[in-house]
Amino acid sequence: MQYTPADYYRFAEEIYLACKGLGTNEQRILDVIKKCTMEDLLIVNRTYFASYGKSLIRLLQKETSGNFEKLLCGSFEGRYQYWARKIKEAVEGCGTDERPLIELVLMADTEDTETLCSEYFRITLKDILDDISDDIAKNADWARLLRAWICQMRYPRGTPQQDADELFAAAKGNGTDENVFIRILCSSTHQEFNQICAAYQEKYKKTLRETIIKEFAGRSEKAYLLAHDSLQSPVNGCCYIIRDSIKGIGTRDKSLVNVSVLFRDRYYQGINEMYKQYGSLAKDIKGDTSGWYEKTLLQFWKAQ
Repeated sequence: MQYTPADYYRFAEEIYLACKGLGTNEQRILDVIKKCTMEDLLIVNRTYFASYGKSLIRLLQKETSGNFEKLLCGSFEGRYQYWARKIKEAVEGCGTDERPLIELVLMADTEDTETLCSEYFRITLKDILDDISDDIAKNADWARLLRAWICQMRYPRGTPQQDADELFAAAKGNGTDENVFIRILCSSTHQEFNQICAAYQEKYKKTLRETIIKEFAGRSEKAYLLAHDSLQSPVNGCCYIIRDSIKGIGTRDKSLVNVSVLFRDRYYQGINEMYKQYGSLAKDIKGDTSGWYEKTLLQFWKAQ
């Protein structure tokens, strides 16, 4: 929906009233977020300052806390500013948990990467490719995939069967030729990659995803699976991150917050249906979160 300046002032007023006086009307804030894209919310953020002379994000930090606060504040920050800042934090945190960095890079499409690289330089005065090259394991194949993904250039080659054969050969025998996987993952369009997957399964009687699970392990498995799923469909990529964040012992809240802030307005349509490959999205969210954190995730993804 295309909003007018009057709409943005009305949204800013809604948030002001939600936080005025004793207590906070959390649902009133969420109702504004649900109506808006991240681009709209950045304008609401600026409109709030123009109206009240105060920072909206500082207000939300004062009125809320925990992961609920992170979801709200991130939503108003601006997509690429938030994205670049989180990549910076993920690079600095590598060695402890590389998964947030893997997810943040591999969910960027071709159009995202150019803007993301510019924003990263603006806030860090560093090149994102250099930062990833310098600060994480240079020889790890998952790191090479990330660097190649940042340089992705996609075009229809018209050779899905040949690509499927090359992938099969790259996984055959002892060892894996990661370069073949990287080249095809970073140059295929969404449509052609799905044709490659179909050709692979038809000829070799197993899915390319099953081959990736067999050939890779640890962080590399996570990276190549996410690249595979995101290329099939960005919605599928979101499903993979959400499921990976809430399965097992504990919840990886950092990843769950990131994917929800960045992509709920892009990919919420159809996610509940696609998530059925893992189970019920609503049930999994309710099983691993609580309070306004849970309510926000359910509303962000329209999970029922």
